[in-house]
Amino acid sequence: MTAGLLGGILFFAGGIVAYTGTWKGWIRVRRGFGATIGFAWLWIGLALLVGAVALLVESASRPAFFVLIGVAAVLLSVGAVGLFWLPRFLLPAWFRVLRGDDARPSGRA
Repeated sequence: MTAGLLGGILFFAGGIVAYTGTWKGWIRVRRGFGATIGFAWLWIGLALLVGAVALLVESASRPAFFVLIGVAAVLLSVGAVGLFWLPRFLLPAWFRVLRGDDARPSGRA
């Protein structure tokens, strides 16, 4: 549980700085993964944090535990897919512009 919290905080912090564009160095690294690996860290971190909270509330409320585990599973799935690809609506505008996509959903100039 402690490792889950610590890992969750680290992955979540890495994802936050990736989404905000504060840290862009991860974009250069393409080791077989897509260019969205930094963004996936946010979702993996959230999954670890929610899973750790689920373990904390397990003895108090079994229904809450199962709901939180389900949420963690969905977040982990988004993170796993995010290692390779993320849908446009999950990408920040600065990244879409950097990649050459139009930042506006309508596509009009």
